[in-house]
Amino acid sequence: MLIGIAFLTEILAKFGLNILHLHSNYPVYSVYLLAQYLVYALYFKRILEAAWLRNIINVFMVVLGIAWLFTTFFVFGVSVWNSYIIFLGDLFAIVMCCFYFYSIFSSDKLLDFRKSPEFWTAAGIFIYSCCEVPIAGVLNFMDINYPALTMDLEIVLQMLNILMYIIFIYAYVCPLLTNTTKS
Repeated sequence: MLIGIAFLTEILAKFGLNILHLHSNYPVYSVYLLAQYLVYALYFKRILEAAWLRNIINVFMVVLGIAWLFTTFFVFGVSVWNSYIIFLGDLFAIVMCCFYFYSIFSSDKLLDFRKSPEFWTAAGIFIYSCCEVPIAGVLNFMDINYPALTMDLEIVLQMLNILMYIIFIYAYVCPLLTNTTKS
């Protein structure tokens, strides 16, 4: 689901600016941020077994929606990079990934990582979120003070995005790639 939403967002951000009469693609990505972190929350709610973690995820989804509305319309505006939501969403994603990794590494059941789409999806989210936090934290500052370097940071974010989606693609095909028959 996230890959489909991301694909549509990228198409809209690249080609829909004239149709929507937008001067930048930040409004498109602002809406995508909300969808992205809500999909992450639903994903972790599905793979984490502890009831108390599921309750935390429910609270996070409500807090995220309220924080997104407040920061988008009263703090930054729609046309500015919303680093607060990125920090909140990535922090949540990192913590949930850590809980997931802890649960699989402390479990008595052995997990074959080659055949585990949940592991690879969590790994992709973890890598991307850990790398995005410092970049997103300085992006507004860089945009104001060093606009020429902002493009470099955006390229780094795009490369991280590509890496994350490559890992997601592997997560979807890894059960198919590792199915072998023994004679």
